[in-house]
Amino acid sequence: MSRINITGSSGAVLATEPKLLDPNTATDSRNAKPGRGDLRPWRTPLGVYTVPSGTKTIYRMGRKVPSDTQYWLTWNTVVHAIHGFISGDTTERTFYTGDGPPKQTNNIIGVAGPGPYPTASRSLGVPAPVSKLAVAPLTPGVADQEEIRYYTYTYVTEWGDESAPAPVSDPMTGKTDATYTLSAIASPPAGDYGINRIRFYRTQYGSNGESEFFFLREEISSITSTTDDGRALGEVLPTDGWLTPPTDLRNLTAMWNGMAAAIVDSDGSVRYCLAYKPYAWPIAQETLTPNAQAVGLGVFGQRLLIVTTGKPVLVAGSSPDSLDEQPLEFAQSCVSSQSVVSMGHGVAWASPEGLAYFGDGGAKLVTAGILTPDQWAAMRPDTIIGALYEGAYFGSYLDADDVRRGFFIDCISPAGIFFLDEGYDAAFYDDSQDVLYVLKGTSIQKWDAGASLMTASRRTKEFVGYERSYTAARVEADVYPVTLIVDAKEVSPALVADRLLERPDLFTSPAAGVLRHTRAVTNREPFRLPGGFTSRIYQFTVQTGVGGLQWAAIATSISELVESE
Repeated sequence: MSRINITGSSGAVLATEPKLLDPNTATDSRNAKPGRGDLRPWRTPLGVYTVPSGTKTIYRMGRKVPSDTQYWLTWNTVVHAIHGFISGDTTERTFYTGDGPPKQTNNIIGVAGPGPYPTASRSLGVPAPVSKLAVAPLTPGVADQEEIRYYTYTYVTEWGDESAPAPVSDPMTGKTDATYTLSAIASPPAGDYGINRIRFYRTQYGSNGESEFFFLREEISSITSTTDDGRALGEVLPTDGWLTPPTDLRNLTAMWNGMAAAIVDSDGSVRYCLAYKPYAWPIAQETLTPNAQAVGLGVFGQRLLIVTTGKPVLVAGSSPDSLDEQPLEFAQSCVSSQSVVSMGHGVAWASPEGLAYFGDGGAKLVTAGILTPDQWAAMRPDTIIGALYEGAYFGSYLDADDVRRGFFIDCISPAGIFFLDEGYDAAFYDDSQDVLYVLKGTSIQKWDAGASLMTASRRTKEFVGYERSYTAARVEADVYPVTLIVDAKEVSPALVADRLLERPDLFTSPAAGVLRHTRAVTNREPFRLPGGFTSRIYQFTVQTGVGGLQWAAIATSISELVESE
């Protein structure tokens, strides 16, 4: 039997010679939506919001309320933003890097007015006071015992963030019930920190038998002096060693147990904030990747994957001061920080050789056997922007003509790659709605939500056999019309020229030695294909822009087509 059946819905495999592929494997797949077992087009994206020209990053605040429009934060740089994990916060504090020094905003100052948003932000972190207190006796006291006291103070913002302490005061020796005047209080620094209070601390022996700083009192930030009036002391000073984040912090990434990580751009190291304190970044909490610099960060479960200019590093642990680091023997560097996608079960990123992945099942090159390294390189992996959608990796890249194209691929069971004719300038996955938003120019668009369908196509392998002529076909689809394209290959140039001259309405020749017939199929009944020639190599393409297309059958005669069903 010479009948050919075109079925299946796997993506394209370009790495294998087209003649050697399985009959159900495609050599090209365009705008096809995986998951139903047939060729099915995506819906066009639905425009929902307009942003300023030059936007490179989109992020939606207000995710407690499902919405396509409220509220989009946008930046003209590559920004990484995370929803804060501050106990009792009702303002959706949001922290981000990539727009100058690290910043924070919330749903009060960030989305005030008509936009663009954020309309206002504050620097992330609270600078420590730069000078020590001056301490002077106020009353001498009458107690029998004496002690040595030290004092310090911190700045506090209206959002409750607290700085590291000021330099410690000179020692003051006196009776245990003496009182003191505290002065030489440094005014809070200029800037958008929101500092409105000052907290004072003094030493006392703690339960461990060592002298520690305990809370004394809190005053407004404009105060110039105060007193230690002998009042009961409060909690131990919590902010010793806390630092503001480095100004060149980037790739801010939420972890687990209230932690966050980010890359220090100047040296490629990775820093961690204190748990539930995204404004405090102690220097001791740091990962230095061996023989490489960090490029991007991804999270799966309670593990952080640092992808680098060399091998990746896996980080795990329950708190910032107990993180373990494990360099992985997987020689796949990262060439695009925007390509890094956390997928729940693992992390995927663009490497020089293909789409790399590390997760619960170990490490692999997702595109191995699907694309050769040269084919992958032609997609310019350093331009890839990645996102997660319905468990698959969505990527957008610049082709050789600087035009954005796209693709989908399953990182767990990659059976092929699904290309998209259109690519996008940015992407944002809203996990609260399970919706992917993409940016095209100045338009934020909701993926697969438009009124019209894309045109999906699937190109088969090259079927090689004896010289024959296929003259009958049938296509099964949900809706018509659909398109069938028949390419006869290695046809003699003279025969191609004759057919083009005789029947230009039936044939075209897209390449030397190729005779093409394109048919609009209007129903599921068998139909005849034009004959008058033979070929030993055939390749077929099916297209639909109206609904699902389940299969096509091609045969040398109507009788063969019918009898074989």
